[in-house]
Amino acid sequence: MSWIEVETKIPLKQSDLNRIRKKIKEIAKFVKKENKKDDYYTLEYFQYPEKSLRIRDKGSIREVNFKKRNSFSKGVYAKKEVQFQISDIKGFFDLIEDFGFRRWLHKEKTTELYTTKNGVNIELNYVKKLGWFLELEILCPPNHVSSARNKIVAVREELGFKESDCEPRGYTRQLWALKNKG
Repeated sequence: MSWIEVETKIPLKQSDLNRIRKKIKEIAKFVKKENKKDDYYTLEYFQYPEKSLRIRDKGSIREVNFKKRNSFSKGVYAKKEVQFQISDIKGFFDLIEDFGFRRWLHKEKTTELYTTKNGVNIELNYVKKLGWFLELEILCPPNHVSSARNKIVAVREELGFKESDCEPRGYTRQLWALKNKG
């Protein structure tokens, strides 16, 4: 089954973190804190690629992820998401390198994950080189995108943010622009 990731992200000032964290704790339960190290591979490494694979290091296994944008409305993206785990990472790297994939970007982020009663994941993310972000996300089947988007907008507003506060670019596009000064 294909899943759709419905999400929005909002850049934050470090000076606002405690106030926002307090608001989050009023509407959501803390789940965990984790560090994520991601490498992105693509066939189009001389420009910002239309398609890439994310490989997340999870110790003895790696998680491979691919996302394709479906829509953007009300400051919220909907992206088709395919994700699976690889236990033979050397074999997987041999395969994708043989197809011509090369690493084009590295991302590190620290995440504080919270969950609301109605299933919205709230993340306070520190992305190395980019700073702090509030991310609201639901992973849902394709026929629930509209409902998920409405839940995210409601939580965003409950936390005191508007559509105009949302960052339309993903982390990889922001890191790419920083790396290429544009």
